[in-house]
Amino acid sequence: MMAGRWRAAGVLALFWVCMVFAGCGRQEPVRQTVLVMDTVATLTATGPEAEAAVSEGVTRLRELEAMASPAGADSDLVKLAAAAGNGQWVKLHSEVYHMLAVSQAYSERSGGAWDVTAGPLVELWGIGTERARVPSAAEIAAARAKVGWQKLELLPQTQSARLMEAGMCLDLGGIAKGYALDEVRRIYAQHGIKDGLINLGASSLYAVGRNDKGQPWRIGIRDPRAEDKDTRLAVVPLGDAALSTSGDYERYFEQDGVRYHHIIDPRTGAPAQNAAMSATIVVAGSCADAGMLSDLLTTTVFVLGPEQGQAFLEDLPDEVQGMLCDKQYKLWAAHDFLDGLQDLQINR
Repeated sequence: MMAGRWRAAGVLALFWVCMVFAGCGRQEPVRQTVLVMDTVATLTATGPEAEAAVSEGVTRLRELEAMASPAGADSDLVKLAAAAGNGQWVKLHSEVYHMLAVSQAYSERSGGAWDVTAGPLVELWGIGTERARVPSAAEIAAARAKVGWQKLELLPQTQSARLMEAGMCLDLGGIAKGYALDEVRRIYAQHGIKDGLINLGASSLYAVGRNDKGQPWRIGIRDPRAEDKDTRLAVVPLGDAALSTSGDYERYFEQDGVRYHHIIDPRTGAPAQNAAMSATIVVAGSCADAGMLSDLLTTTVFVLGPEQGQAFLEDLPDEVQGMLCDKQYKLWAAHDFLDGLQDLQINR
């Protein structure tokens, strides 16, 4: 679960993204960068309708931000939190309902390692804000009493939801940007965009087609412990697929030699403490909800840790690949993910 609700990792440059469009005679790309969902998003597209695709993509991002943010009059999250514990069903936007329906399925599948009801814990720790601190055991217990995916009920007939305990609130920080990837990708497809890159804060990306050289896009995975944020652990060739990452180096503070990062384990009420430093997930575009799945799975497998996380990924379809990097720089990969890496800086 993400502190600050959105995974605002763009300014931290989690990925080095190669976007060279110097091909002789190649149509110049249209590119627009905006601040949305608390992150720096850059939409790039090439083609006759590229300008329209990028413009509509930005508009769609702002629409999603309004309906799925932790604040705002039109936010479903605000409405749900206001009605928490009173038994009232809250009608949701179809987009938010879909996120919650998929989320609940993966909460059950992961034994609660993924849980969008972790909002009270995210708020309590405040990691990534000026309020970051280590709360007391009593504070954690009180917040955990307001957390639990089983306490989020969905009503498919009306696409409504309700939170069963007073004080509950949702955190879509680990899923909303992935959903947004899918929405912008859909807009690109409507405009016939064959080549482009959807970059939402560099922690969630979707590569459309190829780069100017007719090759897959080259997405650099950051070394989790390098002081230089541009130091890469490896490069992932990406084409018509979504890629997301989570790491304990994105937002954190240290106290008494312990690193407290922003990825909360809903089962313990504290930042996940296992051997993982980062998780990277790639989902083929042929999969429904590719962007959303890549987003939520990075958090899920990070919380599960290297061994359980790897096993969890192996149990998913082959179109879902990924790896965890542990604190000894051992890579725990699923579905031959390592075979596709380039410029790997450590021994396999």
